Amino acid sequence: MRKLTRARFAFAVLLLAIFLAALTSVGCQPKTAARASLVITGKIFTGLESPPLVEALAVADGKILATGTRKEIKKYIGPETRLIELKDRVAIPGLIDAHTHFSSGGRSLIELSFRGIDSVEKVQQMVADKIKELPPGTPVFGREYDHTLFPGQRWPTRHDLDKVAPDNPVVIRRVDGHSAWLNSLALRLSGIDKKTRDPFGGEIVRDPKTGEPTGILKESAMALIKIRSTVKSTPEEDILRALDHARRLGLTGVHADAGLRDLEIYKKLQAEGRLTLRVYAWLPIEGIEEYLKMGLRQGQGDDYLKVGFLKAFIDGTLGSGTALMFEPFADDPTKSGLPQYPEEAFYELLEKAYVNGFQVGVHAIGDKGVNWVLNAVERARQKHGQKDLRFRIEHAQVIKPQDFPRFRELGVIASMQPTHCTTDMRFCEIRVGKERSRYAYAWRTLLDNGAVLAFGSDWPVEPLDPRRGLYSAVTRKNIEFDFPEGGWFPEQNLTLAEAIRYFTWGSAYASFEENLKGTLEPGKLADLTVFGRDIFSLEPKEILTAPIAYTIVGGQVVYEQNEK
Repeated sequence: MRKLTRARFAFAVLLLAIFLAALTSVGCQPKTAARASLVITGKIFTGLESPPLVEALAVADGKILATGTRKEIKKYIGPETRLIELKDRVAIPGLIDAHTHFSSGGRSLIELSFRGIDSVEKVQQMVADKIKELPPGTPVFGREYDHTLFPGQRWPTRHDLDKVAPDNPVVIRRVDGHSAWLNSLALRLSGIDKKTRDPFGGEIVRDPKTGEPTGILKESAMALIKIRSTVKSTPEEDILRALDHARRLGLTGVHADAGLRDLEIYKKLQAEGRLTLRVYAWLPIEGIEEYLKMGLRQGQGDDYLKVGFLKAFIDGTLGSGTALMFEPFADDPTKSGLPQYPEEAFYELLEKAYVNGFQVGVHAIGDKGVNWVLNAVERARQKHGQKDLRFRIEHAQVIKPQDFPRFRELGVIASMQPTHCTTDMRFCEIRVGKERSRYAYAWRTLLDNGAVLAFGSDWPVEPLDPRRGLYSAVTRKNIEFDFPEGGWFPEQNLTLAEAIRYFTWGSAYASFEENLKGTLEPGKLADLTVFGRDIFSLEPKEILTAPIAYTIVGGQVVYEQNEK
């Protein structure tokens, strides 16, 4: 073997230098791993079938760069990378609430609330205390009373409020927002008396003996109220209050009730860097002509703010006895709900949205209401061809057995709120009987029939806290009273992984964004909710108090547990 001379060695080094320079010139130089802005290590639930769990996740430019083992992700760590070690915590895809009245919810945080109050006497005391704080004659507004918590589930009357508020108009909305309780002065100032006719889709509840209004107004009859709230808060302040509340609860996105005014507020907050979650903003369907003239279309926007579906109502609620049913209510055989449109007019309205490429989400709670929505979609498809518009039934609480498979067949999403089940179970069987209740809040039956679910809260009808929804979905037990043992119609229970899936992937699918978010995988938006305890190892009741450790949106920590 010949010895390598000094000259030959120098020549070899020169050739190597030339070769490396050539590689560089054609862009073939060896690549180093991209640096992550954030790396999370520990127990990470991806929401995928494979792998359901990973040890580490790297984030760059607001998206998930990579997932894998600690060893695999280590190469993405640089001097500027923020490291979060989960230890006994767990990270999941960012929770998305698919049904909120977000601005109204923000306002509810500063209004007089009667949520959970279980007697008329306690309501009276709270109203009397409030009046002491106000100038004489000032209107008193409240919300979230629930007469099904009162002894005998008795509807209250104007006389109950008159006892403590003879000189102040009082208006209190029921917890579902579909009826209101007024005192005599509020009725008088609104011009509502024995001669006032019920508007279409509404009811002025009357004393059966005298015909006089009792003080309860249902559905469209609430539009007759002429008293206005004196609570001082702007819509922007309401939304900011809601955003702060949501980030503390681990929410990275909401589908939110919004008019054109709210849409502009969200745009402003986004431009100012104050939008701490992603918003899929739905608009009232009554404005469809205006939206078309403006050039407003489904899905316009970006990853933070998009124009969502058009919202319609076809009925009321079980709590107010206004849900549209095929058969009369078990506790009031004279009534079977209040449709908000004549049937044919409703079909024509949804067809118009379908033709113009709008997704529609219809509030439908009774089995007849749900049936009408499915009929409307079926008619539109038969007439105009199949479109992937993913119409949604918001709430879908009571369903006729033959309608379950139609959700999959027609591509209709069941946008449901698990806490409605665990609240309404107190009176559902009283209202519609045991047999129809078997097909109420039937998540498992819908899944078995191939439907897609999207979960939310309906805040402020129910609290915004998604932990209540997860608990309700896996137990079907009332949160406050911890009943019934084993759950209400427990064959409908979901696993925790399933419940999380429909608060994440399901909500993303319902906004046409399942390729952007809803699971934790490379290329998707880096939205995560981190619980301060491993909720997969807890008893279901403990989920309700598991702290939120971090809320992460686009790789940015918008909330962490030790924040003051």
